[in-house]
Amino acid sequence: MSLPILNLSLHRTNPALFADQLRKACHEIGFFLLQHDIPSTVCNRALDETHQFFSRPLEEKMTISYEQSPAFRGYMPLGVENTEGRVDGRDQIEYAAEYHGMLRQRKQHPHQHPIMNGEHGEQMPLFYNRLRATNPWP
Repeated sequence: MSLPILNLSLHRTNPALFADQLRKACHEIGFFLLQHDIPSTVCNRALDETHQFFSRPLEEKMTISYEQSPAFRGYMPLGVENTEGRVDGRDQIEYAAEYHGMLRQRKQHPHQHPIMNGEHGEQMPLFYNRLRATNPWP
């Protein structure tokens, strides 16, 4: 087996193929290398911010605990996450894409996770709607 190399630009040109490659890499190998055209300054800032966050005391990280988010976004301390019933040896922060209008609502109501309609006005089931939220950090 070799390390899968995925090119993020394929997501724009052929999303189905990219999804198939990503699924295969995750299910068969467990990790992959992602080629992208994101400027190194952005990547370096993301690494710096991440290092700063995880260097904080536990009490400070827990202020954005995933337990406070209906969308399961936020900090998860060591021993919370598991794979196939076995505890993973890491702490982590869960985040995802934010949706239109969410940033404005986040600034007005930083601790609320509003329920929204779909991007085109369609009604979304409640269980899915709650995943449409803002990220607690940064």
